Amino acid sequence: MNDEHGFITRTIHEGEAGNSSATPIYQSTTVDGAYLRGSNPTFTAFEEKMCALEGGGRSIATACGMASVTQAVMTLIRAGSRIVCHQTGYVWTRHFMSEELPRLGFDTELIDMRDPKQLDAALEKPTDVVYFEPLSNPTLDIIDAPGVIQKAHQAGAKVVIDNTFLSPYLFRPMDHGADVVLHSATKYLCGHGDALAGIITTRDPDLGEQVLRSRNTYGGILSPMNAFLLLRGIKTLSIRMDRHNLNARAVADFLESHPRVKRTYYPGLPSTPGHEIARSQWNGYGGMVSFEIAEETVVGFLDRVRLCKPWVSLGDVGSLVTGDPEGQRVRMSVGLEDTDDIIKDLEQALG
Repeated sequence: MNDEHGFITRTIHEGEAGNSSATPIYQSTTVDGAYLRGSNPTFTAFEEKMCALEGGGRSIATACGMASVTQAVMTLIRAGSRIVCHQTGYVWTRHFMSEELPRLGFDTELIDMRDPKQLDAALEKPTDVVYFEPLSNPTLDIIDAPGVIQKAHQAGAKVVIDNTFLSPYLFRPMDHGADVVLHSATKYLCGHGDALAGIITTRDPDLGEQVLRSRNTYGGILSPMNAFLLLRGIKTLSIRMDRHNLNARAVADFLESHPRVKRTYYPGLPSTPGHEIARSQWNGYGGMVSFEIAEETVVGFLDRVRLCKPWVSLGDVGSLVTGDPEGQRVRMSVGLEDTDDIIKDLEQALG
């Protein structure tokens, strides 16, 4: 591809086979004598596409989002390493950071990265990796990624960013100096709820080769079929994200004015902490909304939704809602349905 081509053009053409309308599925254990664990033309095409979209030096596909998290972090740390990460994030990432890494002898510290003083204090100790999500799961904390990256680099740490909630269409951490960007590609990159996948992109191609060796060591290989589905899904990423943005803002406005909702969190709402950061740094606010229900737990609400599905995951074409069964906070992945239909379902479920 020509470097002058825009982002949307790249989602369609980058990495694709030049002699067919779709990159073929190479469903074999070896190709040209190479073992599937090291390379395969189908997921290599996915890697090349993502590298171009991220503006990175090397991309490595993995079997799922957590394979990307563990392989990226394990590549960067060594005996005695210290990792600083944001206090909220995907539940299994938090488990990896707060339980698995300490069990293996690594030092991890969870802080509120929205507070510059906490970050400064954490970085006073030698730190190898700073890890966070610019829009955190599930609380939708908004983090000043460029500010954190600058401080982390000044302290000599590498920065790993999980950009799953935003996608490279809305925010490109590499443009602000991130060393590693990863995604659960299962979510917005795929977009259709039909493939598990992860992707790691490194700024430094040599670091990418090290991550590739980690993939060969730890496994977690992306299947050719899922790579094919990712290649298909990414071609409509921009269109889908625009619609997710549109629907999510309408849903957030509805929820913010509803008498049975105590609080609504959405980066596009001026009332949400960090809105100015999102407005100035991102190209949109995404499809994730969080809200607190008054006077009952999440269970009752989840029992009453009909169009919106009370399922885990996010980034699908359909709207999904989930939350702590004993709490009052709902995380919603707003889908691509007719806006009025989504709101009507929420209205009847809220009662």
